[in-house]
Amino acid sequence: MINSVEDLRSGGVLPTGPVSAWPKERNVAGPKMKGAKEHKPDPDIKVSVAGLAKGLGKVALQGLRNGKVSQAVRDERYDVCKACPAFRKNDKRCSECGCFMEAKTYIAGDPDMLCPLKKWER
Repeated sequence: MINSVEDLRSGGVLPTGPVSAWPKERNVAGPKMKGAKEHKPDPDIKVSVAGLAKGLGKVALQGLRNGKVSQAVRDERYDVCKACPAFRKNDKRCSECGCFMEAKTYIAGDPDMLCPLKKWER
């Protein structure tokens, strides 16, 4: 039975042994978790994370203002991207802007603002 605050104090003696049921391997502040991968920036993408965020904002604004293009325009744009040396076939991204081109080619708006190399005609 607790009668006073003094009963709750440790008297300067710290507990010994395990004081938590949480395993040390799962401690986020502790050693690296098993199987966790260290994040490394992709060396092929030329734009920084801040540049990716800025570009995403511009593309989103274009999409909100203008909607999306027809399937014919989208296919034409995507064919241009696939022939471009900046196109990464393994993940279908542009190495100049870092965007996923399968999605970006649907966005309507100023083509020169959407393609960093200004290769889209419409």
